[in-house]
Amino acid sequence: MNKKILIVYEKMGMGHLRMANILEEMLKTEGEVEVIKCAGSELADSSDVDFIVYLWNALIRKNLIKTADILINFIIRILGVPIIEAINTKDFIYKLEEINPDIIICTADGYNKVLGTYSREKKIPFYIMITEVSVFLDLVNPYAVHICYFNETGEAIRNYDFNSTYFSYNINKKSTILERIQYVLKFYKEYILLAYKNSIYRNADKYLERNNDAKYEVIGPLAEKKHFQEKDIYKIKNELGIPKEMDTVLIVSGSIGGRFLFEITDIICKKYDKPLNVLVMCGKDKKVYEKIKRYKNYNKNINIMYFGYTDRFDEFIAASDCIIARASAGIFIESVLNRTPEITFRRVTSNDRGAITMIEKYGLGEVCDEDNEILDKLNNILQNKEMYKNNIDRLLLRYSNTYEDKKKLIRSIIIEGNSSMIDDDGEIESEPLSETLV
Repeated sequence: MNKKILIVYEKMGMGHLRMANILEEMLKTEGEVEVIKCAGSELADSSDVDFIVYLWNALIRKNLIKTADILINFIIRILGVPIIEAINTKDFIYKLEEINPDIIICTADGYNKVLGTYSREKKIPFYIMITEVSVFLDLVNPYAVHICYFNETGEAIRNYDFNSTYFSYNINKKSTILERIQYVLKFYKEYILLAYKNSIYRNADKYLERNNDAKYEVIGPLAEKKHFQEKDIYKIKNELGIPKEMDTVLIVSGSIGGRFLFEITDIICKKYDKPLNVLVMCGKDKKVYEKIKRYKNYNKNINIMYFGYTDRFDEFIAASDCIIARASAGIFIESVLNRTPEITFRRVTSNDRGAITMIEKYGLGEVCDEDNEILDKLNNILQNKEMYKNNIDRLLLRYSNTYEDKKKLIRSIIIEGNSSMIDDDGEIESEPLSETLV
């Protein structure tokens, strides 16, 4: 009999869906494993996520990072998640019963409480695939096996108190209206009235006390198969028309583009005094594309090249000596897999702050506190390319490094139910690599 695996994702950005597609490719087996993908908002029969996506993209494009972080990651999450859970759990579970999966995987936040409740009641395996390094409480569930890129994420997961309302109060399809209201009010008490001592967020940028026995597996960085393939850099540069006699820097802000791209390009063009190819990835932002296209560059050392959305992003990263990006877990993972050091900025949304932690801890690139630091950081990386690449290699050596090995590991964990290299305490030696920097 076929195993039926349900993968729940969400349409917030592309990361959740992209990971759902990767897992589908790895797990689907003709005659043995059937994979069904479904957006959580479809199971919840809700369109609220569309507004949140629109708001998030608008704020990020305008570089209003702190506003996006406080409003969406914290205020909307704290106020909205418990209400949505209280209202939608019953219908959500009925739809899960119609699908009747043998295994559930979730790549998104917001749905893991109800998915954990259903999986526990049906006694089926439940996996949360965490696509970032830091976590919010709705990416954690006491019943789930959490699949993480790095041990730091597991440490963050195990810092939550599973006796708190979010994790201990059970909401299912039999819960009464009074019980649902009580859950929301208790949640608000803990995370609004007592917010000074309770946080919904965890990042392993400091020592985190272990407060639970959550199960987690560490698999190392994972992205699409193309990011694991060896690349002919000379050929790529020829095809893209990138001059080979100059260093190359890639400026990117995900597929949404935004003001960030123009601001960094302007700083480099006005003040950088060495030959440099500047590749500006505008993504789907046509306004920024046209603005960069019209930009008057009077610096003869700088060769600006601008591009719209492309499915060859892995080749652009591999062909670059350095990537300058608004901190993003997805871009960070892809830069690591392509062994390209990254420069990013401390002004970042909380969901992507874990990338900064990893860059600084292991010496994988540089982090700027202010925009005017970008030139010194860029010089440092371009003058010490091999050192940064060696730091990246040393981190990657801890994990299986081929796509096929990752696929075998994922199938072993999810389909066969095996444990990876993590011991019962979830402990892996974590020697900082940044000490190699001189």
